[in-house]
Amino acid sequence: MARRYIYGVIPTSQPLTFGVSAFPPRPQEVRTLVHDDLACVVSDYAGVDFASLPKEALLHCLMAHQEVTERVMKECPILPVKFGTLLDSDADVQRLLEQNRKRLSQALERLAGKVEMEVVATWDLKRVLEEIGQEEEILRLKESIAGRPAAEALERQIEAGKIVKERLDCRREGYQRRLLESLRGAALDMQPHALIADEMVVNVAFLIEREREAAFDEQVRALDEAFKGEASFRIVGPLPPYSFAIVEVIRPSAEKLEGARHLLGLGADVSQAEVKQAFRRLAAQTHPDARGQNGQGDQEFVRAREAYDLLTTYCRGQEDGGAGGQRLSLAPEDVSRTFLVNIRRATGEVV
Repeated sequence: MARRYIYGVIPTSQPLTFGVSAFPPRPQEVRTLVHDDLACVVSDYAGVDFASLPKEALLHCLMAHQEVTERVMKECPILPVKFGTLLDSDADVQRLLEQNRKRLSQALERLAGKVEMEVVATWDLKRVLEEIGQEEEILRLKESIAGRPAAEALERQIEAGKIVKERLDCRREGYQRRLLESLRGAALDMQPHALIADEMVVNVAFLIEREREAAFDEQVRALDEAFKGEASFRIVGPLPPYSFAIVEVIRPSAEKLEGARHLLGLGADVSQAEVKQAFRRLAAQTHPDARGQNGQGDQEFVRAREAYDLLTTYCRGQEDGGAGGQRLSLAPEDVSRTFLVNIRRATGEVV
């Protein structure tokens, strides 16, 4: 049976379509599922779980996901959802929106009118290494190797290699500082990414106002000219705010929550305050300081802490959060109908 693949969340109360997706096994219409003034952009997916796909097929699906997300972005703001997110039915998708409406709306409002621009800079690594190799300290080391015994020569070669790496890292860091100093004022936020090749000097995502896209592009061009061939800059974008907000959908485990509530001695519905009070009571009995150093107290305290963390995450993940005395059901049938969301940056930090 086909499930619903979710690309992102958009601010609309209207049913819309956005062409078709390239997901296997065959193209499917990309459409919205609406709840009030929010909608998930979805398509049907009847393929196997993504974890079981070979690398090439997985990459194809990732590209299809990004293509749809970027297509939608051209027509309206979109809050991207984590690649590979599947729910069973239209009703599940609409329940996700209903249960997390406030959090998703706030994130969309925070990112309204903004786009991501990735700036990538590369250099001619061979040329840079040749330049470093002509530095006086490196030349002296090279000369000192000649005629040395093999073991001593190897030791000096390793020393020279370390110095070259230090010089290379120093030069790269200098380029990165210059870029960030030049563009910091043009962006609302920035997110460095990993350098995936030795030829890469800079890889940074910038969050900017959409109306400043042309001005930002001009600043990067000016920076490229200022480096006079030492490094070459290019821009990837505009993109959805992948680096600054990705929605992660979480399905809580009814079985684990049931075990946690029993361990803390709680009823079938709880509030955050009750969870905290129950943990404090149990912690007072199981903390190693109270039980001595026989190891048993350590294990019981750890289990109590894990139960507390699990129940607190469940409470906080819902719209009212179980704060202020609101009670949240832990009945298995209610937990199975609950969808929690985290909105994370590329670093994994929750926003």
